[in-house]
Amino acid sequence: MSSNTNAPNPKPSQGVRRERGAKVRERVLEVATDLMARRGYSGTTISAISKASGVLPASIYWHFENKEGLLGAVIDRAADAWFEGAARAADQDETDTTPEQLNHAGFRYVFEEAPEFFRVLLLISLERRDEGGPTLESVKRVRARFQERLVDRLEQRLAGSCDPERGRHVAERLASLALVLVDGSFVGHQIDAGETMPVEERYAQMSWIMGLARAALVSGEGEAGAA
Repeated sequence: MSSNTNAPNPKPSQGVRRERGAKVRERVLEVATDLMARRGYSGTTISAISKASGVLPASIYWHFENKEGLLGAVIDRAADAWFEGAARAADQDETDTTPEQLNHAGFRYVFEEAPEFFRVLLLISLERRDEGGPTLESVKRVRARFQERLVDRLEQRLAGSCDPERGRHVAERLASLALVLVDGSFVGHQIDAGETMPVEERYAQMSWIMGLARAALVSGEGEAGAA
């Protein structure tokens, strides 16, 4: 008895389809993150993502609905991985013992090992600041999360130098300053790629400024002009 060569191929199971969909989604997110880091939000089109990922535009829209939804997914996915990597680097750095030390290993992670995500955040902030919308709000949430982690780490380093309530206040002020310093130093590093100032020197300067601010805030002298 001959086999039926015209028999239809069995449909893949729901589990197989779900796994394929997850792989397609991850591939699109990887490509979108890379393109947005290099081109910015406006310069990254669905067509470009489709071409680079090999995924049809219709499939991209099926997974993410629109470009705004895709960008939100890029931010959420990258934020979790970025925070995990930065925390792992920070926890392994035994030199981070004083409040003014922003953690050399964590700093290097942001600037050299995984700068793409921070670059995406800054690009989106500049491109979308006048338009607002959910994408900019996602960026703000990530930055707030980053600042809160800085506050917690700084508060731990301040234990013993002032009372807990005062320590929390000082940590919050120092975290705001640290974010400003990281923003400016990161932009400068992206421009000259370490040619005019090595990352170690940027780190040393930031630590020096943070040390001055800590001493002033702990003593109360740094409250002049506070908002």
